[in-house]
Amino acid sequence: MEVDWARHIVIGLVAMLAVYALATWTGRSPPDQRGWRAIRPGAMYGVGISLGTVLTLGMAWVWLFVGSNRPDGTEQMRILFWLIVAFGLGTFITLVQFGELRRAAMRWRGDRLVWRDRQGQEYDRKLGEAVALRRAFMGPVFAVFGDGAEARIDPNATNASDLIEALAVRLQPPLE
Repeated sequence: MEVDWARHIVIGLVAMLAVYALATWTGRSPPDQRGWRAIRPGAMYGVGISLGTVLTLGMAWVWLFVGSNRPDGTEQMRILFWLIVAFGLGTFITLVQFGELRRAAMRWRGDRLVWRDRQGQEYDRKLGEAVALRRAFMGPVFAVFGDGAEARIDPNATNASDLIEALAVRLQPPLE
């Protein structure tokens, strides 16, 4: 069996270009009429949720209604089952993160940051009151304030990189 490498290379390049375009497109949005910049889910969340759902349902349909008549069909269906579980779980986690971003309603204007925590309590802090930025392993960035309040910033959300940069600039020691 001959492999068409050129086709696979083109597909890989198109996929990389699509991911780059979505990551760039989701990065920034202009402030609203009152000057607030919102941290909200970007295009990567929509694509992840929709494609994850389509792939999970498509694989589930094959597992439930098509199956395999090959001699190793039982093993194929077992592997497909675990792929369905993995894709379903990944899609669910992405959906939960999407909901957390929407619920937090994080926004900032000038030196003022407003957000809600998971319990629904709203916080209003000045960016200058931040004492540290902590990055979780493969996850969010936490802005820690002097009174102990923590703002959870998803680095993959729209406008998040601008907010993280604004906080980092305020935390850097002045040059002498």
